[in-house]
Amino acid sequence: MTNRNESPSDVPALLTQAPLARVLVQVRWPELSSFDLESVATAMARQLSDSFPLKRREPEVQLVFTPAGPQQQANGFVHRLTSAADDWTISLGASFIALETSAYQGHGAFVARLRSALLALNESAKIPVITRIGYRYTNRIVGADDLARLSERFAPSVLGGLGDAPKGSVLVHTITESVYRFDNTSLLVRSAQVGANESIDPTLAPVKEMSWILDLDAYDESRVAFAVDSICERAEHLSGIASGQFHALTTEEFTKRYA
Repeated sequence: MTNRNESPSDVPALLTQAPLARVLVQVRWPELSSFDLESVATAMARQLSDSFPLKRREPEVQLVFTPAGPQQQANGFVHRLTSAADDWTISLGASFIALETSAYQGHGAFVARLRSALLALNESAKIPVITRIGYRYTNRIVGADDLARLSERFAPSVLGGLGDAPKGSVLVHTITESVYRFDNTSLLVRSAQVGANESIDPTLAPVKEMSWILDLDAYDESRVAFAVDSICERAEHLSGIASGQFHALTTEEFTKRYA
């Protein structure tokens, strides 16, 4: 297992087949009186064009939980700058910036790109304070054999109803969610088994088969000044919390399968 405060930079070397669907960092700030999303996105696109040559504008979708169940609602627009291979994306909204990848090669390379995105943002806009930093690892298991072995590879606390299905039934879906609080940070751990073409998050594209998702989001909601170095340092701390908990939730059988 990995120590909870250990940097996850060595994880890809240990788990060469890790079932990571994505890694994402998001930084949020309050609504600003002089933030022009269109012009900021254009300026950032120009600065980052070598690594992120593609640009698109999309509605910002939020998942809202209602008595009728989860509903998707549009809330303004978001600009996305994407690598040519479509495996790295910077998302910019009126009150957030996020870096996401499906080609995670370790914490060092990830934070280097985060720093570049934050520097471009800092040159294009004046953001006095931030209100949240989140570092998120989303893992997805697919395939009948691997789904059948979840109880051998993960702790019972994240398996939800997988081990308690009534005799003769077929589990359609199960969702488990826990929030843990540390001194200045929190950790949201969510796991779910969903059907084909289903997802628990509108920002995570579904797959065409049944899957099991384990999502770990370490976040800090302190209100602090926008400073690139301190944000990157905080991201490193959060990544250690999330990746450390992931390894605490996995067994030796998981390591054998994905090493």
